[in-house]
Amino acid sequence: MTNPLEATDAPLSHKLGHALNRVQVAMRAESWEACGQNGLNPTQGQIVVLLGQRAGGLRLRELADELAVSAPTISDSVSTLVEKGYVRKTKAKDDARAVTVRLTATGKKLVAKLDAVGETIETVLSALPESEQIQLYRTMLRMVRELQSAGKIPVARMCVTCRYFRPNVHHDPERPHHCALVDAAFGDRTLRSDCPEHETADAHLAEQNWKSFVTAQR
Repeated sequence: MTNPLEATDAPLSHKLGHALNRVQVAMRAESWEACGQNGLNPTQGQIVVLLGQRAGGLRLRELADELAVSAPTISDSVSTLVEKGYVRKTKAKDDARAVTVRLTATGKKLVAKLDAVGETIETVLSALPESEQIQLYRTMLRMVRELQSAGKIPVARMCVTCRYFRPNVHHDPERPHHCALVDAAFGDRTLRSDCPEHETADAHLAEQNWKSFVTAQR
């Protein structure tokens, strides 16, 4: 006998996409509210938060690539942020034609306010058992990697794409991975999604590491 619920059910991937979209709606609403309260549009808010993660600053082209927006949009947004006193522009040390954008002291204070935007989502996530949080984190890293490979989002500085990453080389289930840069074992919860020491692995090593990471699911 055909189950009417199963017969009319949407594909699981479709339902997952819909659920993720609902989460995105909540996150976007928080972001827009926080940016609006500080006189910024969402792109300007993203620039300030991103620069808060890059102590050395970023060039205009790097900002455009990181946020997947056009160069004119970044240029206009940065100019507005300069006028508001949140960022400053200086000539790059290695290229007089390039401009590096950095936060001002006022901008750093603003970052602390905007960083609190995700508190609602973090509160919801923290209610999940740690094992579920770790599994969800692994899944999100896999999604990010696939989106990067498809050219849909900018490349992130993740452990799973780094030349120093050695997945599942230790027998300790709590710390199966190894970072060759600092010569230390670590577990899934310590995987980084944005590491300042990240160096992109060559294609062969990246593929080898990725297969080891996803096939030895823990």
